Parts: sequence; structure tokens; C-alpha cells
Amino acid sequence: MDLDVDIGSFLKGLTKRGQSGDGAGAGAGAQSSPYLKQLVAGILIALLIGTYLYFFYLPEQKRINEMQAMIDSTDQIRAEILLLDQEILQNQAKLSEGNARFDELNRLFHNKQELEDLYRNISLLALTYELLVAKLEKGGEVPVFSDKPPISQGEGLPSKKEVAFYKISVQFEFVGDYLGYTNFRRDLAQQKKIINIEREKITVRTGEDEGDGGIVDIATTLSTYRFPASDADRFITDG
Repeated sequence: MDLDVDIGSFLKGLTKRGQSGDGAGAGAGAQSSPYLKQLVAGILIALLIGTYLYFFYLPEQKRINEMQAMIDSTDQIRAEILLLDQEILQNQAKLSEGNARFDELNRLFHNKQELEDLYRNISLLALTYELLVAKLEKGGEVPVFSDKPPISQGEGLPSKKEVAFYKISVQFEFVGDYLGYTNFRRDLAQQKKIINIEREKITVRTGEDEGDGGIVDIATTLSTYRFPASDADRFITDG
């Protein structure tokens, strides 16, 4: 198809029908311009090209650009994944340290219910090794304050300090065989909760009764620790 035509000739051909006389008859009216088909074909081609561009080419180009953007961001995504992996490893290490610290503190400190169970367990352990509990005296709870500054309660009122934990002492007196007491101390050291022996005095009986042979009197002071159970327990006035 030759679209390189003279514009003047093309327009002339389009107006030729209007300038023809009546003598040309019906045959001249039926005769069309030689460029009309080319015009219609050009319009159709332009429509097809526009349709292709609008419905196929442009959407495809958009999809290609999006895929290219995803490909270009692959390195950035890899870098972010590596960073996340490092953060996960660091957090796992911190979690392991936190769990170890929690287990350590959980072994060191008691709550009130565990303290009651502790007294009962010590008495039962003594009976296991045939030690008579001659005396059980609960001592006072001594607060150990944290390093945080005191909390002011207003003018004329004493400041409150935060208690980190309480130290609790218990005095026991046992009567029994020394070997039994040695086994008692061994099992006491293997308890889940840490129990300290603050003071220990062992006296061997020297009575005339032969039945007292090997019998000892033991006076010991045990200590342990507990966390504050409430805010009223945690914040107290010093002295």
C-alpha cells in the first residue's frame, strides 16, 4: 500500500464527484476516489495499533517493569534477610542468657508458699536420717535494699526505698547420729532452692548412758532469700 501520495491530488480526488455534471450519469456517481480505500485502511491500522498498545503492550510493559523492580530489589531483600538472621541469633543468645539468669534467680529466691514448704521439707529430711528436730525458730526477715534512690512521699513523710529481696534466717536444733546429720547436710545442699548454713555448732554427748554413744546435738542457723510478694512488700521505709 502506497501512502506517500500528493495531498493536493488526494483532496482533488475527494471533491471530484461534487464537481462532475449531470451528464456523467449514474456511472460517475458510483465511481469512488482512488484514495478512499487507503484512508479507510490507514484509519483501521491506526485503530489496531492503538488497541494493541492500550490493551497489550502497555499492560505488558507495566508487568515487565514490576518484575524488573522485583529483580532489582533482590539484593536488598537478601541483605535484609541476613540482617534479620543476625538479629534472630542475637535475640536467641539474649533469651538463653535470660533463661539461665532466671533459673539462677529461681533457685536462689523463694516465695512465701515455697518457704512454708521449705520448713516442712527440712523437718521431713531430718526424720529420714533419724534426726530429732528439738527446736525450730523462724528468724526475722531482713530487707536488702536495691541501689535505686529513695522515693519521696511528700513533705514530712519518710521516704520509701525499694527492697531487692529479703534474707530469712531459721534456727534449728537437731539431736541424732553424726553420720545421719552428715547425710542430712549432703541432701540439703542438693535441694532445688539454695539454702545457706550461716552457723553450725555440733556437741558430742558424753553422758554415762551407753545409749548416748555417737549421739550429737546440732545447733544450726540456715538462711535463704525471697522476693517481695507485693508493692507494699517491695517499697518500705528504711528504719
